[in-house]
Amino acid sequence: MKVLHLDDEPDFADLTAQFLEQENERFEVQTATSGTDGLAILRAEDIDCIVSDYDMPVMDGLEFLAAVREEYPDLPFILFTGKGSEEIASEAITAGVTEYIQKENGTDQYAILANRITNLIERYRAVRTIDRSYRAMKTASEGISLIDPDGTFSYVNPAFADLFGYEQEELTGDHWNVLYHDNEADRLENDIIPAVKKNEHWSGETVRLMKDGDRLITKHRLAHAADGVIVCTARDITPERTQLMEESTQFDVLTDAMTDRAFFTLDHEGYITRWNDGARRFTGYDVEEILGAHVSTLFEGSDSANDLIEQLLDTAKTSGSASHDGLQIRQNGTHCWADMTLSASFDESGALRGYGIILKETNEQHVPQ
Repeated sequence: MKVLHLDDEPDFADLTAQFLEQENERFEVQTATSGTDGLAILRAEDIDCIVSDYDMPVMDGLEFLAAVREEYPDLPFILFTGKGSEEIASEAITAGVTEYIQKENGTDQYAILANRITNLIERYRAVRTIDRSYRAMKTASEGISLIDPDGTFSYVNPAFADLFGYEQEELTGDHWNVLYHDNEADRLENDIIPAVKKNEHWSGETVRLMKDGDRLITKHRLAHAADGVIVCTARDITPERTQLMEESTQFDVLTDAMTDRAFFTLDHEGYITRWNDGARRFTGYDVEEILGAHVSTLFEGSDSANDLIEQLLDTAKTSGSASHDGLQIRQNGTHCWADMTLSASFDESGALRGYGIILKETNEQHVPQ
């Protein structure tokens, strides 16, 4: 903690520095005997707090304070003076002094002064850290938001608002579920947020709603901060999905047989993130109905069917792919027999990115309802 002590009496300045450094070993006290020297030190050093006398020739403490405030409006400044009055105190407060302390006899005053300095520096650093964090968030290219315990946005950076087609002030104070359709909001409320509370963080893909109603696949990270606040980051990964489809061998197979096969993708937890026209024709679900739903939507809702889905996902995750020949359920409740192939996709670090699924109806085993 770097402290600048300004006093026109060199012996008193040195004595005060000695006592302060004895009170707090973290202090590094530099002394100056004039306002000119004090300003030079301020410009050359990263000072955390100023302690200044009032009654000094050429430039008194209030004039020095005024000069400091022109360049350092928030730096802690303690007027430590033996010539006190209500008038001086009032002028100091008007000029932006942080603390006003009267000099006294004895050494006990230095313990009080050291305690005030410590508290002011810690508060100054905390505020500066918060300010830097907000400035960093403001200029970040990734969407960042802060969500209060009641579920409302207390802050969204420009990139976050732009991502979903909003102005910052439109989202601030609004509830997070404005960015989700019903199924995905239920998933976040019932599955993801409890996971954040349990594990302190969560990362995955979610399907979100833009202001104009379009759906957007985002890489989504949530982490707990102080006082129950959740830090949320979001990044549009739709281009990555497109690139993945173009580069993956399994997706190349799909594009070669688009007319008679359904294709869609899942995130790493099995929720649908991409849906082609073949999947719409095959199942009857429009993209607006199915994005964000779990893949189990396409199976019977029994425990055995859910166990089968988890087994297929685990096999694909472990072996790279899995296949299944069985019943699928359409949007209108009818069933058909289909061959299903799941292919797992991993990022450069080896972490599971999600799954690609190809469905093809096999007429020979169609089961009418």
